[in-house]
Parts: sequence; structure tokens; C-alpha cells
Amino acid sequence: MSAAVSVIVPVHGGAALTRRCLDMVLAELPADAELIVVDDASPDGTPELLASYGDAIATLRLEENAGFARACNQGAESAEGEVLVFLNNDVEPEPGWLDALRRHAESNPRAVAVGAKLIYPSGTVQHAGVVFGQDGYPHHLYAGFPADHPAVSRARPLQAVTGACLLVRREAFGEVGGFDPGYLNSLEDVDLCLRLGEAGGEIHYCAEAVLVHLESATRGRSDRFECSVALYRERWRERVRRDDLDVYVADGLLAVEYPSSYPVRISVDPQLAAVDRGREEEIERLLEGYARQTSDLLQEVVRLTAAAPQAVGGPPPDGDPGDEALDREEFLTRVRRLAGEVGRLQSAAAGNTGVEPSPQLGYAHLVERVRTAVERQVPVGARVLVISRGDRELVRLDGREAEHFPQDEEGDYAGYHPADGAEAVGLLERLREQGAEFLVVPQTAFWWLDHYREFARHLDRRYRRSSLDSCEIYELGAHSPFESDANTMPA
Repeated sequence: MSAAVSVIVPVHGGAALTRRCLDMVLAELPADAELIVVDDASPDGTPELLASYGDAIATLRLEENAGFARACNQGAESAEGEVLVFLNNDVEPEPGWLDALRRHAESNPRAVAVGAKLIYPSGTVQHAGVVFGQDGYPHHLYAGFPADHPAVSRARPLQAVTGACLLVRREAFGEVGGFDPGYLNSLEDVDLCLRLGEAGGEIHYCAEAVLVHLESATRGRSDRFECSVALYRERWRERVRRDDLDVYVADGLLAVEYPSSYPVRISVDPQLAAVDRGREEEIERLLEGYARQTSDLLQEVVRLTAAAPQAVGGPPPDGDPGDEALDREEFLTRVRRLAGEVGRLQSAAAGNTGVEPSPQLGYAHLVERVRTAVERQVPVGARVLVISRGDRELVRLDGREAEHFPQDEEGDYAGYHPADGAEAVGLLERLREQGAEFLVVPQTAFWWLDHYREFARHLDRRYRRSSLDSCEIYELGAHSPFESDANTMPA
């Protein structure tokens, strides 16, 4: 019977490691699989060791040390399987590793290469896939993380995985010419994955296939590493998609919030990253500059607001008692009116100046008015959804449980707008079923009601609305007077 799967183990010395690896592979090797060991001119007792296995393994002996890439390619040429699994001899497979790789490949027909989770003997992660950093170079994803961390326990498509345990479809392997022997025991696997991806295949990480890896215990790297890096740099560095931050964000370990003005707020899991202490002086200068600006601004605000009389309508504290009393509320209203006038002037001049009105003009006042409206319309303790762009100020509603809308599964700002009105309706109804009682649409989000027509019709048909100049408030537990007509209204 021809083998469906060929496990190929290239070895160069390390007979003791090879014995342990082969014994563990053979212990659960399925009947439709073959085990091929490529002896890459081992200088120790490896030939005798391999001979002791008899017909349990197929052995290919290279008289001159050819390197990892050539050894793997030689093994692939002699293999019968339509699926090739390359395996280092310095790994200890855990039960079910090969079945897990095969199941993943069968479930994902577009995946032409599938990598495994590799852990150190200490129980921490050595490999959970490969990402490309902002420096353009490959990095093992989550190296050093606990092996059971949620981020390393989910399968995912990536651009590359390690060759220490790598399933590759034979046809795809042949189409790209196999491993490139121009790499010398470093980066051959990354290069292969990138070429497979360039040819249209997908590269996947399978978290269910687990092996303990004694990284690079059998092949020297330091003397040949620079040669491989130079080849990678020339071929791939400027072409790869630098995806590490995308993965961190997707896994919830890195989050960026965009308030109405800079600086943005960045949250990072302490297991993922630490603040660069070498930039403390620069950061301190930046904070000092912000402090000065804030102090100057605060001084002007105090001069315009706090200088108003303590008692509304009372005399100025240092003025002539005969002077006209200053009404504090009227004074603040005039300041806000002035901000609005500046905005209108910017709008009128935009065609000539190219300067668009600042969105900050009047924004702080709008937030105040939204809060006031919510305090008047929404009872204390209620759960409130606020359409926002992640601005924390909009969800600081005293005594109410306020949340961003839209939001992700963890309740944080989702970071994107719904694709269409149907998606917006689905998000809202899911949160309503989970206990949301009110939806607030601030003036800055009124465009939702024009853009997402299906969403706006859904709100108007089903829920009671309070319309204010600063916001719309929908009571998700109270029915709209139009709800009984919902089935007869045109879509």
C-alpha cells in the first residue's frame, strides 16, 4: 500500500536525540504513513542507530553534509506520500500531533502548509507561528508565553510557520521547487512559506498539534546565519506584510483608542510588551510640554469662567460696586456662542483658505449637553449604549452603566463601523437581549440615521424616542407608537 503521508526527518549527528524522536513518532505512526530519515553525513553513530530500526523506517544516506534544505528536498524526492511532514530530530511529539495536522489540512483545503505549536521543556512557547515585525524580519509569535495562553491556543492563517514541524502538500512543494538551498540552516522555512503564499496557497498554524522542541540542538547556526539573513533581506524584507501588530490587536493584547484629539491611548498586555525605559527623558520632556500647554489653557479658561462672580447676578469681586453685574450663565453662553461663530467663519472661508472647521469647536460643550440630556431622560443604574468613535468622555455618564456602540465581544469599542444597516440592527438587538436599556445617538453620530437607513427605520418602528438638540435617546424597553404598523411599512 502506498503511503498517504511521508514524515521526513533530516539528521546530522545527535544520535541520542534522533532515537528519542523516532521512537515517539513510531509509537503512533498510522498505517498509511511512512517515516523517512535523511542522514546528512552524520559524524557519529547515527548510521548504526538507523540500521537498528530495520524496515520500520526508510533511510537515505548523504555522503557530504548538504544542509537542512538539500536534505529535506532529497527526502521529498524519495517520498511516496501526497502529504509531506518535515520534522526536526530535536523534537518530542506529544500524542495526537500528526492526526491534528492532518485534520487541519483536510478541513482547510486552501492551506498548503500547516505548522504546529512548539514548546520548550519548561512549558513556555517556542513557536506559535511566525509574524513579520515592523523591522521587516520574521519573529516567532508569542515566544516565551505560557503554552496554554488563549492567544497561542487558536488556529490561524499566517504568512509563515517553522520548518521544525511542517506539513506541506506535495504538489505545492514541487511547484515552488522545494526548500531553497541558498539558505544555510536558517530561514529556509520562512522563504518556502512566502513562496507558497506568493503562489496562492495559505499557510496555517495548528494549535492542536503540540511538540516539545529543543531548538537548534543538532545544527550550528551562528556561523551561517548572516548568509541566510542577507539572502532573506534582499528577497523579502521590503515585500512582506508587516503583520505583527495586526495579530496582537486581533488577540486583544494591544488596543488603540482614538479620542477627539491626540494623543491616542494605547493599552498593551504586560506579557506582550514593556515601555522602553530608554526613552524616559524624551517622554518626560513631552509630558512637561503638555503640562505647560494645559496650564496655559487652564489659566485662560479660569480667566473666562471662574472670574465670573461667585453668586450669579452679584457684583464683580474687584470691580466698582456700581458696575453692571455679570451673569455667569450668560457669560458661558456667550463663550460657547463665540466658539460656534468661529466655526461658521471657518466654514465660510474654507473654499479660499482650504482650512476646514475644527471638529473640536463646541465638542466639549456637546458632550456636556449629552450628559445633561441623559441625566434627565435616563434613570440612574440603567445600562446605556452610546454611538461613539471610542471617546471615553461620551461614556462617562454618572450613575449609569455606559458602553460604546458598536462594541466587540469583550464590551470594548469595536474600532469599526457596521458594514450595513442589517449588521447595525443585529449588533443592537444582541446587546438589548443582554440587558442594554437605552441607546444614545449624539449629534456627532446623527449621520448614522441617514447612512444606515434600515437601522434608523428599525429604531423608529420599535422604540420610543426622545429628540433633543444634542442627541437622540431611544428607550429599548419601551415600544414606539409606530411598532404596530411595522409589518405594513415599506422597507
